[in-house]
Amino acid sequence: MRPEGEITRGTTNPGRLRRVDRWISQAQRAVLRARDRPLLVDLGFGASPVTTVELYRRVLVVAPDAEVVGLEIDPLRVAARPPPAGGAARGGR
Repeated sequence: MRPEGEITRGTTNPGRLRRVDRWISQAQRAVLRARDRPLLVDLGFGASPVTTVELYRRVLVVAPDAEVVGLEIDPLRVAARPPPAGGAARGGR
């Protein structure tokens, strides 16, 4: 199966999505805590998975068993980054 979508510039900077992360971890606190192992997905982590890591760190405070997964459509970006830590896996074909 081929991914559908457009490859973007992939520009990501630390702190870029901090307001969204805070909204997820604060306004959605009850939802996160009501779930066993809530799963959050960062679509299009870009040239660096920094936004995925930041989201994970913020959500971990309110939902310690949460899982955050970053997905990226550009196979070259995925191949260029080191394997993820913490038991995460790299998927795709």
